[in-house]
This record gives sequence, structure tokens and C-alpha cells, in this order.
Amino acid sequence: MSEREILDPTDERRALRRRPATRPARLEGPVGLVDIAKARGDVFLDEIERLLRQRDPGLEIVRLAKPTFTKPAPQDLRDEITRRCRTVIQALAD
Repeated sequence: MSEREILDPTDERRALRRRPATRPARLEGPVGLVDIAKARGDVFLDEIERLLRQRDPGLEIVRLAKPTFTKPAPQDLRDEITRRCRTVIQALAD
């Protein structure tokens, strides 16, 4: 996959160059849907879950949530995500 320019909203004076994360050819579970606690993120994840279940009814989906969007996920949540999920989709919405 080609490199893309990602603008960091905290400092747009220096554009970051990063490669997007490698995506599997086929989505395999368990898939973690992580709500980062922004308003309406749960609504967005409800729709993602609906679409995933429609596409693959047997796919195992794990719903998880950060306690607040203002801080990084606590270590115990990161450990749980690592332990329980093969693939992770994080969502934020306003």
C-alpha cells in the first residue's frame, strides 16, 4: 500500500508520513469494536456491528469502551483488547 499524508490536528506545521495498518484479506474474529467515548460513537458502532453481522452472521464481535476520550485507554482495557480480539475497529463520532 502506498504512503499517505496524515495531518496531525495537534500540530499541522509538520505533516506526518505513515503507512496505513496492514489489513487482512478477510475479516476474522473476534473483532473488537472499541468506543472511545465520544458522543454518538456507540451509534456509529451499532451500525458497523449491524453491517458486519449482515455480511458474516457467524463473526464474533466484542464491544468494548474507553472510560473517557480525553485520556489514552487504561492499561487493563488495552490488555483486554489484546487478549480478546484478533481485529480491532475504533470509532469516534461527534
